[in-house]
Amino acid sequence: MPTLSLVQQNYIETIHHLCETHGHAHTKAIADALNIRMASATEVVQTLSLAGCVNYSKRQAITLTDSGIELALELKNKHEILAQFFIKIGCTLDVAEETACKVEHHIDSDIALLIEKQMNKNG
Repeated sequence: MPTLSLVQQNYIETIHHLCETHGHAHTKAIADALNIRMASATEVVQTLSLAGCVNYSKRQAITLTDSGIELALELKNKHEILAQFFIKIGCTLDVAEETACKVEHHIDSDIALLIEKQMNKNG
């Protein structure tokens, strides 16, 4: 799986969400979701296509490749583990969600799994 920047990871998450909701994504929907210009969204989507993370053709629906889906699910799993952890240590739901969004991009999956294991062990 290619190493992606934080911005690219956010695109993968956004595309995944749009695909879950609508079955596919379009550049306009991605741009709207991320509050950016369509030209900027197109540029990043093209880069993600070259990296093998999305299926992209001009004026066509955008979907994630198997690699893109794997990354999206990994980020989602890390987010869920981290949010649960932050709530468990006393953060409000809003703070837990916001912090998990920031940390999920920087923490190794193995560390997230260790956190989950420890939380399950301690009930």
